[in-house]
Amino acid sequence: MKPKRFKRISPFTIVLLVIAIIVTLFAYRKAGNAGTDLLYVIPLKGNISGGTADFITRALNEAEDREADAVLLELKTFGGYADSMAEIGDAISTSKIPVHVFIEGRAISAGAYIALCANQIGMSPEAVIGASQPLVADGTPAPEKTKAAFRKMFKAAAEARARRRGIELNTLLAEAMVDPDVEVEGVVAKGELLAFTAKEALEHNYADFIADNRNEAIIKLGLSDLNTVVVQQTPVESLVRFLTDPVISPILLIVGFTALIIEVFTAGFGLAGIVGVTSLVLFFGARILSGLAGFEVIVLFFLGLILLVLEAFVIPGFGFAGILGLISMGGSIILSYASSGQGLASLGISLAWSLFLVSLAFQYLRRSQFLNRIILQTTAESEQGYSAVPLYQQYLGKTGVVVHPLRPAGVMELADGERLDVVSEGAFVAVGQRVKVIEVEGRRILVRVES
Repeated sequence: MKPKRFKRISPFTIVLLVIAIIVTLFAYRKAGNAGTDLLYVIPLKGNISGGTADFITRALNEAEDREADAVLLELKTFGGYADSMAEIGDAISTSKIPVHVFIEGRAISAGAYIALCANQIGMSPEAVIGASQPLVADGTPAPEKTKAAFRKMFKAAAEARARRRGIELNTLLAEAMVDPDVEVEGVVAKGELLAFTAKEALEHNYADFIADNRNEAIIKLGLSDLNTVVVQQTPVESLVRFLTDPVISPILLIVGFTALIIEVFTAGFGLAGIVGVTSLVLFFGARILSGLAGFEVIVLFFLGLILLVLEAFVIPGFGFAGILGLISMGGSIILSYASSGQGLASLGISLAWSLFLVSLAFQYLRRSQFLNRIILQTTAESEQGYSAVPLYQQYLGKTGVVVHPLRPAGVMELADGERLDVVSEGAFVAVGQRVKVIEVEGRRILVRVES
């Protein structure tokens, strides 16, 4: 048996092998170093909502996955939802990477709490931090219970900052940002909310430095040797943030309710129905994507909608199904908010404005050519000869021959060949006998055998 001979590998193949090894090692080395020497810059600007919290959490997780050295949060906000504020604050406090904040202009309300949760706080010369009294949907101060909870949250954040930075600061000042009844002699009088300028915040250790811009802030943080990665919101995140905005969410409900109510009074399913359904899908879809609600709220809403449709078109009157449908729809909207107070306020605002807009539409647009094309203007009155069933009065007194036996129902044929479904008076009538129409009730034609 001849020993197997191995083919010689050509020099060209060997060169390709060396190139492949070099490329592989270089690629893995680059991948291994890709997560080092990075500074993540995350912009947080505008109203704080569920979409904002999702964006910040996603960006912080990405920074951790890439093993970034630090995170700089650019803050410019008048505040927003309390639950989103707390979620962002928790994400910053529990981050494995140091998170610093640069206040570019203002950190009002929820923005102040987010800043206090950070490692170091930088402020632009014109920046302001504070004025964080919690408010309800109509702009009035929140109940004492809510205000007390906010005071403790701000105090705890200030205490954590003092420990983290190894500095002394008066935590009562953080409480004075929330409660106008808190007085700090020489700083804020009773009845006033505390808000610091950059210089004042630096003086009271509520800021660590003042910088004109982001680049200067990075230098003062000692992070200028890091490679900067600016995180941007994805189109979906931007859309979700916009749709969950405290102002936009009620508008979606108003448009949805108004359009659906108008659709009920129009013939068929048209533009109003499409607009209404689209608005509600955007409302619930954004809240699901932002984590504010689960799919159960959509199920609950459409269950309520189905019950209302059944009540309107199937079940006579307005009773249990209609009431249960309204409760289901209202409950789904309330559950899609972080608190029942926010949900009730949004629901109340939406219903009030929807009823007003529907009334306005039918009052001023009823005679318009556009509305005349989509709204059924005529009524089918029985006095005008309309009937829900065919009229057979013209057959009264007609005679014919039975072509299918009456048992007691069967078929008779008139002299002109027209056939009618008829009923005898109860007796069997055989084929070929002559019968006469003696009574008509709706679709029922009663016949009798001619003598």
